[in-house]
Amino acid sequence: MPDIVRQDDTIAAIATPFGTGGIGIVRASGPMTIPLFKSVFRPARPVRTIRSHHLYYGWVVDPGDNNLVDEVLAVVMMAPHSYTTEDVLEIQCHSGPAVVRRILEILLEDGARLAEPGEFTKRAFLGGRIDLAQAEAVLDLTLAPASTAGRLAVNQLQGHFSQRLGEIRATLLEALAAIEVAIDYPEEDLEILQETQLSELLSRRVIDPLQSLADAFTRGSIYKTEQEVLIVGIPNVGKSSLLNAIVCEDRAIVTSIPGTTRDTIEATAELGGIAVRLVDTAGIRPDPDPIERLGMRKIREKLDTARLILWMLDVTRPLTADDMEVGRNLIPLAGKDRVVLVFNKIDLDQAWKNAADDLFNEIVQAFPSLESAVRAAVSASRGDGLDSLAAKITGRLLDDDTGEPLSVVPNLRQKEVLQKAIVSTDRACAALSAGMPPDLVAIDLRDALNVLGEITGHNITDEILDHIFSNFCLGK
Repeated sequence: MPDIVRQDDTIAAIATPFGTGGIGIVRASGPMTIPLFKSVFRPARPVRTIRSHHLYYGWVVDPGDNNLVDEVLAVVMMAPHSYTTEDVLEIQCHSGPAVVRRILEILLEDGARLAEPGEFTKRAFLGGRIDLAQAEAVLDLTLAPASTAGRLAVNQLQGHFSQRLGEIRATLLEALAAIEVAIDYPEEDLEILQETQLSELLSRRVIDPLQSLADAFTRGSIYKTEQEVLIVGIPNVGKSSLLNAIVCEDRAIVTSIPGTTRDTIEATAELGGIAVRLVDTAGIRPDPDPIERLGMRKIREKLDTARLILWMLDVTRPLTADDMEVGRNLIPLAGKDRVVLVFNKIDLDQAWKNAADDLFNEIVQAFPSLESAVRAAVSASRGDGLDSLAAKITGRLLDDDTGEPLSVVPNLRQKEVLQKAIVSTDRACAALSAGMPPDLVAIDLRDALNVLGEITGHNITDEILDHIFSNFCLGK
């Protein structure tokens, strides 16, 4: 645990977002928790002895004028069996912003102070309940946009990441112990330093696992943020119908009149554990009206940031000049690797497979770079082929990754720390191979150990700690 002084005051904050909901929660943590409970809470039945982790029904009372504020449930969680390892009070009230805010004000007026962002989790870390990697997993869990991101955050919160780092640190300590024996007894010709055993040990049980964890950042970062997928095509090809079908709601207006969509319409769906933000765009045609030109400008702006582009085509009609206009606008900006060709309206043509092949051959003839593009066939109106399309979208987003399933994914800060540890361990291996003095090898191994301590919190500064928890919300 880092040499950081714990504050011994009592903090309070609103733990639920403002807005209409079932309940609002206000929480407090610190030595004044029990006095606050007695001061602001009036139980429906007399409480002789406060029981930990027991829900009490009653009312919040304003100590200043003794007026009732809200009908609530209150619970005290006594140290060390609480989230922060301190005495904690949680008041479950109605979610009206005025009510929640007034209860917080009463706690602050009665001696608590407003919590800083992430301070409850920070106190959990400083109290030894969780390490720093687990604390950061709390933030990942609150921000998880889809199920896979949530699963990865839960794995890290359970300590999977810390356990793997612990195994790596144990190997570094084993290697450092061997080096220090050589330093303390230089007259002994130790076999372990004459051979390559130590270097191989560091490579196999330190560098390789660290590199695997660092690589997981690139592979897994796609799960942690929404991925933008653009739907483009000529008017009335079924773009809005596809958006509505994937998100299972009438998000975009669908009519038989071409050009219904004039602006971008966005909706988010979870596909294969990835949060995908689908963007329905205005139809592209050679002679757009002024409003459509604005829509096309937005399409070009989105092409720069979208991870994937779905180019929709109608299998019930031949390729048109308007379709070719889409390709001319699309391909130079999107490239071949970001395009999925979606052949729509397969429910209207029994020979749709042949029609789709013919359209594809014409497209490849005009745009040869699309010969290897991913293809999908759907009926946006009836729902045919949507599962296959979803699988192809996630496959392209993941670059058809066939690696082992991810169990933990470090964040950017953790990845940079892992890379520093790899560099230090590499230097130690190079020094061993070059026959450098043991004390120089030991310096690099200690550097690797100290750097890894920045992930778990064994070696951390106040400045880094404050920066990490500043990203949390007030009530967490």
